Amino acid sequence: MSALSKTDAVLSEPDHSEPDHSELNHSESNHSEPIRSEPNHSESEHSDPDLSHLQSAVLIDTNGFMIPVQFGIDIFSELRRLGFSQFLTVSAVVFELERLTKAAKGNDKIAARVALQLSEKCQVIDNLLGLPSFNKVSKYADDVITAAAVKYSLAVLTNDAGLRQKLIKNKVRVISMRQTKRLDFITTPSPKSE
Repeated sequence: MSALSKTDAVLSEPDHSEPDHSELNHSESNHSEPIRSEPNHSESEHSDPDLSHLQSAVLIDTNGFMIPVQFGIDIFSELRRLGFSQFLTVSAVVFELERLTKAAKGNDKIAARVALQLSEKCQVIDNLLGLPSFNKVSKYADDVITAAAVKYSLAVLTNDAGLRQKLIKNKVRVISMRQTKRLDFITTPSPKSE
């Protein structure tokens, strides 16, 4: 079972509307639970999905998942403390973590393995947001995260300075590490702004 299909409905609340399974691409499509990542667009194929259930959601970047091993911070407890109850990611992040588990060495490899396990606690939202399939380049993950965060007003957990600056410039709520002890909202770019 792929990481995408395993995490597809992990944090979804029950959906009492009729799911549209016409675009279902998962090989494990014979389970009985409705799949929230396949929105029903009865009026128009190009209408935006109803994302009201994502008001307390945060989108987590690759290095956000690495924080627990690298700095000893429980990201989910910290995100709950900040008011978030739904944890999201994109398949490009999952792919990047899978790649790191094979390519990284030492502590980075351990961090990547733990990060990949943590990503399984998140809903992968590519299908939910109608995102195109990704080209397996890490830069693409940053672009997808930025586009989704801007379009759907999602907060983003990242410790990546470049992505953080890009998100802040786009008026996205950014959560990052403070004083290597906790997570907090970041409102200004780092001094090395581009």
